[in-house]
Amino acid sequence: ATVAPAAPGAKGSTAPYARPPATAEGVGKLSAVVGSDSIDEIKAAMTEAEGLGLSSSPEYGACAARVKALEEEAALIKNMVAATAGGDVSAITQAVTSAMKMGIANKYAAEMKAAKDKVALLNEGAKVAQAIPQAIQSKDLVALEAALAKAAECNYSGPEVEEGQKAKVTLAEEAAIDADLEAALEKAQGGDEKAKEDLKVVYEKAKAKGMSSDRVNAARVVLDREQLVADTYAQIDKATETKDLDILQKALEMAIQLGLTNEKVDEAGNLREILQSVVDEMSKVKAATTVLKQQMTSQGGIKTSDVGVLASAVDSAKSTIADEHMSAAIKAELDAASQTVTDGTEQLKIQDQLEAVKLTPNDHAALKDAIAKAANLEGLSLSTLDEVRVLFKAADLEYQKAREGVDEPEEEQEEVDSEEQAKRNKERHDRAKHPKYRFQVYPGLRTPDDFAKNVILQKRKLKDGMLKWTANLVPKSLLDLDTESSKMSIQIHKALLGYMGDKAMSFPATLAQDILEKGLQNLKLRDEIYMQIMKQLTSNPTADSIAKGWQVMCMCVSTFPPSTEFEDYLLNFMLVQKEKKGAVKNYARYCLRTLEGMLASGASGFVPSVEEIQAYKERPPILATVELVDGNTLTEELPVTPDLNVGKVVEICTHFMELVDQRCESMGIFVYDLARDESIPDPDAEKPFAKLERTPRPLRNEDFMGDIIVQKARQKRNYKFVFKRKIFLPVQNTPSEDVMFNRLIYLQAEDEVLNLGNLPIADEATAVKLASLSYAVAYEEDFPEDPATLATDDDYLVKDFIPLGWREKKSVEEYAAMVVANRSVVDQGPQVAQQQFLEMVWGHELYGAHFFNVIVLSCGLSMPTDLRIAFNHSGMWVFDMDYNKKHSFGYADIYRWGGSSSQFSLIIWNTASESTFELKLATAQAADMAGIILDYINAIMEATQQEG
Repeated sequence: ATVAPAAPGAKGSTAPYARPPATAEGVGKLSAVVGSDSIDEIKAAMTEAEGLGLSSSPEYGACAARVKALEEEAALIKNMVAATAGGDVSAITQAVTSAMKMGIANKYAAEMKAAKDKVALLNEGAKVAQAIPQAIQSKDLVALEAALAKAAECNYSGPEVEEGQKAKVTLAEEAAIDADLEAALEKAQGGDEKAKEDLKVVYEKAKAKGMSSDRVNAARVVLDREQLVADTYAQIDKATETKDLDILQKALEMAIQLGLTNEKVDEAGNLREILQSVVDEMSKVKAATTVLKQQMTSQGGIKTSDVGVLASAVDSAKSTIADEHMSAAIKAELDAASQTVTDGTEQLKIQDQLEAVKLTPNDHAALKDAIAKAANLEGLSLSTLDEVRVLFKAADLEYQKAREGVDEPEEEQEEVDSEEQAKRNKERHDRAKHPKYRFQVYPGLRTPDDFAKNVILQKRKLKDGMLKWTANLVPKSLLDLDTESSKMSIQIHKALLGYMGDKAMSFPATLAQDILEKGLQNLKLRDEIYMQIMKQLTSNPTADSIAKGWQVMCMCVSTFPPSTEFEDYLLNFMLVQKEKKGAVKNYARYCLRTLEGMLASGASGFVPSVEEIQAYKERPPILATVELVDGNTLTEELPVTPDLNVGKVVEICTHFMELVDQRCESMGIFVYDLARDESIPDPDAEKPFAKLERTPRPLRNEDFMGDIIVQKARQKRNYKFVFKRKIFLPVQNTPSEDVMFNRLIYLQAEDEVLNLGNLPIADEATAVKLASLSYAVAYEEDFPEDPATLATDDDYLVKDFIPLGWREKKSVEEYAAMVVANRSVVDQGPQVAQQQFLEMVWGHELYGAHFFNVIVLSCGLSMPTDLRIAFNHSGMWVFDMDYNKKHSFGYADIYRWGGSSSQFSLIIWNTASESTFELKLATAQAADMAGIILDYINAIMEATQQEG
């Protein structure tokens, strides 16, 4: 049997494999061309080999690598040739370096040589491009000619060559002029006038060329010696007077050129040495000041030796520099340096204090004092201060908790009177006004980067607007708070946006209440709430949003205070806003006044109800100043929230006056119209009652003072609030054991009788007796015995004490004599005199009446056009403008009443005709008349029920 041969490489085969002839030939061709430099030849062999299935053979791979290498060489050389032609030194150098690394420098020797030659030529051109401007600048003609020759040699034709050629001509001309100057100077030294004329011609040429050299200056000295000598001496005198070293130095240099040697020049030289020593001393002071200031603003602070260096420099300068050389500028610099020494010394004390308080981290007062003193130094950035701030924040948190809790804090609040408190408030305001307390630089703020961290879209806009109004929700708290507090801050901001109307949300009053509750309950969030409100009020484009933002601020300052560390920043914001106009100014004033009280007493512990918050939509909160009848201030800038009606304000005033008499319920608030500013148009100018004097307006307890302020602002009228009695019933006309109540009732009766004339006095004797009693109450034992004193002495004028209706009926001298005749009333004391005065007017039929000036529009009875209508316990009184009684009606006769902003109408029973008639009046006080009628009827009915 025959056995077939094993396949090549098969297991068990031992015979070598022999390639077919065609394959062997293909391999041979590949081996033959692998060392060729012809890419085409190698690729042809490779193509043939691919047809024989040899593309995976080692020989084929070697040929492929060879083709790649040859292509890289060709590309490199192509780039080299292009760079050489383009003159790109960097590209040529890179290509040459690469060729050498690839070992093909010899292979492409011609291209390499051309490239290297080009680089050398270009380098020479670059040197020339530098050499030409340098030669021009130094005015070196030789160097310029050499540079231009080199440019021609290396074929360099840059713009510098043209510039150099022009400069060569100029320098050659100047060189010729310089040579002429040299020659002319030698001839002119002997004083020959002809030589000087020749020198002058050459000098003028030099000046025309703008030449400036030692030789030109020398020529100027020769030609202008007399003038130069005079100018030099003048400069020496000026420098001596002003102690100006620069001027003196230049003058002495000119003196040397002129060859001046005399006592004046010698003295100037001595002065130069002295002034130079002054400059040296002050240089030491300046250098030491700069170093100390830099150290003072460093985190590590300063050492005693740091301050000592500057102190020594200042002392040395003061002892070295004589008084005659101590200019105002030098003195100012030394004063500033001395102040820096003082500041440095103070900083050393503060650093010691800060280190000390770190040992007592729970001492709120000590920590607060240390931080406050540190705040007085500008630019302080001590790491120790940062540590103390952290300690103080924790201590302040505990202090606020203690103050608002059951237990009083260890640091008890001292009691101060109003004058002292006003002084402290002013000092606090003056401190807080400083720009360093702008809320934008509060140290507890997050950095903008931290605030925008993890935000992807519009990150830059978010960072830039971190402390400006936005309608979008903040991504985290503005202050550097813990994670949980930061989450709550986002909820607070959402509620704030909702209340301000920047985001559509339901129940805005509830949102505001939620903010207040969170602030009251969580002390950590209070500063964040205030910071968010200030942010939303900054650059806010919407008036309604601004008003609501201020409303929240008003609520907050009435509910909880900021932290002690933050209070100056909040005050600064309000003080700045207080200087603006319109509603913002009024809101800021209210917030500032309320915050002052809050800082003194701590959180109120009271969150307004939803209804009380909703009142902010009806009227603004106000600061009400209330006076007494005699013009004394009862309360100044009393914060009145929108929900606080007149009745509540009366209660507050009663409390301030410490009134205990039950009749204090009859007290009220009146609005007095003051003189109008005639430069402002009157909105009521065209109405019938425009010229009538407006009488004091009794407010009803249900009225709101905020509404009055808004109304007066619209009417363009000035006004004031006065606290006095509103309801007078005969049964209540008895003395009181309440001294202050008696005093108030007396002042009001005195005002009605003496100043207003609303209680006309029937006879002269009564008028004089009332004047005597009033005088005795006012002056007591100082009641003069001499009538002339009452008549002529400005401090004792009696005329003002005579009832208004009687003042012109006798002379001042006659009244003075009559009042002095009653001087015995002084003996019984002011309290008795006061009571006698009251008892004399209690029986007057118009006692307790409120008067209103009106114009009759229509009436069923005969009446003058202009009337005074009065209401008291008896009913309604009708007088002409001279207090002549025309009619009177009991409240039972008044069937109906009502009116509008310009008219008041009453339906009255006429007993004579047994019918009713309508009295229609023009008045701006219709609501006031309606209110007082109702108040008197209610008071009479209540008194009747009590009697029954």
